[in-house]
Amino acid sequence: MKLYCVLIRLGIGYILCIITGVISQKDFTVFLQAPWFSLPGKGTQLLKYKFDWGLVLPFMVVSLCQCLKSFGNLITCQKINDEKWSGPDMNNIGKGLLASGMSVTMSGLLGGMATDTSASNVGLSAATSATSRIIGIYAGFIFVCLGFLPKLTAIFSIMPEPIMGAIIIFVTCFMIIQGIQILIGSHMNTRKIFIIGISFVFGLSAIILPDLYSRIPSWLSPIFSSSLALSTLLAILLNQIFNIGTKNNNK
Repeated sequence: MKLYCVLIRLGIGYILCIITGVISQKDFTVFLQAPWFSLPGKGTQLLKYKFDWGLVLPFMVVSLCQCLKSFGNLITCQKINDEKWSGPDMNNIGKGLLASGMSVTMSGLLGGMATDTSASNVGLSAATSATSRIIGIYAGFIFVCLGFLPKLTAIFSIMPEPIMGAIIIFVTCFMIIQGIQILIGSHMNTRKIFIIGISFVFGLSAIILPDLYSRIPSWLSPIFSSSLALSTLLAILLNQIFNIGTKNNNK
């Protein structure tokens, strides 16, 4: 039951949404009209590229945030799998980041959407204690099959917001606790407290008070329009500033 808790709740959620009318007739139509089999990316023009200088800065920011997010996800995976975890295995993390980068590159070359490691699925692994690598292999195979089966994919495309919200809350609880445990175990000092605190506060301000940054130059707007990008860049800059003059073993 623990291994399939999310799937069970997903099924119950769909049933309740159908009974209460949250899933409308229009949603059913989308599902019924979707074909059983179709080639992925049908109609997409392959090998047609265009370069836009205006996207360079947003691309660099997003790439940096994606790498650091994947870095955190990989550290969390290591901690979940090792009860005696005391620090990150950088060799293992390097392999994970390389795999992630290769995935993004191949997806872009084929005209697809960018890929990323999933923090919610890491939280799900922590919740179910299902962390075997073989699960990832089977999951990858299932996702490849879903690319050829639009009707099954349509089931998830019409997922109501109440179900999404419930799942996000469930897995986020585990991610937050894992993150706090990693922070506490990293020997916090005054510098780290300010780096984390300031980045966290400014990240929240981008969500709660978006008008606060309405007058910034347009070329900086991609950074301040995303709480993740703003927090990440602040954490990097503050880490470099606060560590000026300190020895490596004190960082």
